[in-house]
Amino acid sequence: MQKMTLKHTTKTLTFLNEHHDNCTLCGRDFNKNDTTHLGYIKDKTLVNVGDCCSDKLTETIVRHVFQKRVYEIPSKNTVLWRFMDFTKFVSLLSTSSLYFTRADLFSDPFEGAKGVLKNKKKWDKFYLEFFKSAIENPPEPLKKKQSKTVVAKEAKRLLSQINSIGTRQQEETFINCWHENPYESEAMWKLYTSNLEQGISIKTTYDKLYRALNRNPSISIGRVNYIDYNNKFAGINDSFWYKRKSFEHEKEVRAIIKEFQPNGDFGKLIKVDLKILIDKIYISPTSPNWIIELVKDVNLKYGLNKKIEHSELNEKPFH
Repeated sequence: MQKMTLKHTTKTLTFLNEHHDNCTLCGRDFNKNDTTHLGYIKDKTLVNVGDCCSDKLTETIVRHVFQKRVYEIPSKNTVLWRFMDFTKFVSLLSTSSLYFTRADLFSDPFEGAKGVLKNKKKWDKFYLEFFKSAIENPPEPLKKKQSKTVVAKEAKRLLSQINSIGTRQQEETFINCWHENPYESEAMWKLYTSNLEQGISIKTTYDKLYRALNRNPSISIGRVNYIDYNNKFAGINDSFWYKRKSFEHEKEVRAIIKEFQPNGDFGKLIKVDLKILIDKIYISPTSPNWIIELVKDVNLKYGLNKKIEHSELNEKPFH
């Protein structure tokens, strides 16, 4: 007889995060609203399965109704870049930490936005009707006839609730940003280094970033979607994965961590394994040679043995 346990650990959360999309026994892709089961089979192997293989479970940890992630995960070898000033590079090495900025402190006023203000009535109307439908058509075990007055009142209460959480979501969300590109970006050098001559870029991959953050299941890493807010809304829970089309040149991959009891911090330092994270270190195309020597000295001080190269944009052409 199958046992049920409520013991969820970092190990099981990490496994669930890494095996979110398909059955670990038969490989079948999960579909929306499938029931998934995280648990153990007879030989104590941890699995996440659908109803297709649930009869093989001897112990269940948790069941979910499957929903696709609200963000897209890059492939393991996707190349990522982070551009910074020399002082921020030294801070990265001295703290062995990545800095996650609180969402409301970014310069983009649309960070975490659901849409443009002129379309707010459309947003309200959509969710009001959505809540009415959900209340009137609950799952079968919860079936209960409600009067139209009760339905309307409860729908308005839920709409008011989601409208009140926007600012709080900004204060609870911390973000670390990366640029996805197989090559260096001249535009990114200029955008993200206040003193270009002392600019530094580190090159990594999605997989190295994920592993360097200790495969932490509370940190989500994925691509930003770029949309026209005049014609589309972001959802209630996915708004930090959307930005305006005007920012599409950033090709951003971001890591997000939530703090549901914020204490007013402007940001968070999250420990990272630099030896895993950093593939190569690049020096700005306009940096003098002495900057390279300085970076080598700093690396030596912090015990980081990584290849340092001048930006390839510094190469000399011939005609």
